[in-house]
Formats: sequence, C-alpha cells, structure tokens
Amino acid sequence: MIRSDIREASIEPGPELRLPGGVAAQVGPFAVLAAAALWLRAHFDDLPARLPVHWNVHGQADRFVERRPLGASFPLLLGAALCLLTLGVQLAIRRSSPRGTMRGPTLRVLLAVEYFVALLNCGVLAATATNGRLLAPVLVFSVAAVVVLVVVTALAVRGVPREPVRNPNAWRAGVFYFDRHDPALLVPKRSGVGYTFNFAHPAAVLLTLLILLLPMAIALFALSVR
Repeated sequence: MIRSDIREASIEPGPELRLPGGVAAQVGPFAVLAAAALWLRAHFDDLPARLPVHWNVHGQADRFVERRPLGASFPLLLGAALCLLTLGVQLAIRRSSPRGTMRGPTLRVLLAVEYFVALLNCGVLAATATNGRLLAPVLVFSVAAVVVLVVVTALAVRGVPREPVRNPNAWRAGVFYFDRHDPALLVPKRSGVGYTFNFAHPAAVLLTLLILLLPMAIALFALSVR
C-alpha cells in the first residue's frame, strides 16, 4: 500500500508542472548565446591572432589559443552545453518528480542559473575578444551575479514547507535514494534544498555519468583547441 501511494504521487499532474516563464523565458539564455555568436561571427577577423583564455592572480594572460572558430567560440559552446544540461534537469523534475511544494521554487532557481551561465560565458568571450581589457568588469559582474543568485534562491525557498522524507527505508547512507518501486527519477533531498536522483531509476546512472563526464569532455576540448 505504501509503495502504491508513492507510485501515484510520483506521476500525479499538477499546475506547477509548467516550466517557469513559459517558452519565452526558457529560450532567453540560448537567445543571449546566439546573439553573442552572431557578434563573434561578424567580428571574428578583428580578434587578436592569439586569444587569451586564462589569467593569473595579477590579471596577466598566461595561456592563449590561436584565433580559430572552435577556440574563439569555446565560451559560447560551454555555455550552451551547461544551459542544455540545466534545462534537462528542469524537464526531468517537471516530468518525473513527485508533486510537492519544492518543485516550483527549484524550477525557478534553475532557470535563474541558466541566465547566469549564459551571461557569464558571454562575459568570458568579451574578456577574451578584448585581449583582457574587459576582464575586471567581467569579474565584478561574476561576483555580483553569484550574490544575486544566492538571494534569488533564498527568496524562492523562503517559507516553503519542508516535504516529508520520501520512503525512509530507501535511503542509503542518508543521501542516496534507491527504490525500484518508485517511478520518480528525481525526489526531494532528505536534507537541504533541491532534488536528488532515485538511483534505482534506469536513467539515473546515465544522467549521473553525463554530469560527471561533461567537465572532462570540456577540459579535453579546451586542450585540443590550444
């Protein structure tokens, strides 16, 4: 009977299933990256022959790549990959998580993260394209954006009641949820804010590997375009 209740709660539809902001808000981060890509294409020949991609603590460039399409567009490609990953998490929460008070706020925070990622990577492109002249403003923006994101998260979850612990017997080491009879892919964390995978779900392992391997793939790509 308990497992039947979990199954029904996991797939029950509700008004909060819509992604926040609708299509326009969800397209926004990708539109920002697309606009930056159009600018890059129009001004590609004006870029320095060697593009700085890393600076030391003194603000001096210490790593460069040749002016090539892949190297110049790397910040935008990285931003698009991270935004797609974040959008995928939103869709997973929307389609395969139990109804609850935390779902709506979590989706709004993830949308804010997408905008943060898109704008931050456009800032990195600006610093690279100007040979580091815009590095200081980008760093200031990054710090300010992190503060804003923390505030947005705090406001989004403020006053939201904590959901009951989902199937207490399914938690391993207190942090890993494993229940073959629960069709939910994502479930509310036992402690803290947000969701965690139901690692008994077939898609959980694949998505976990994707999240872990994406940084490695990005690092290898960065090395290949030097």
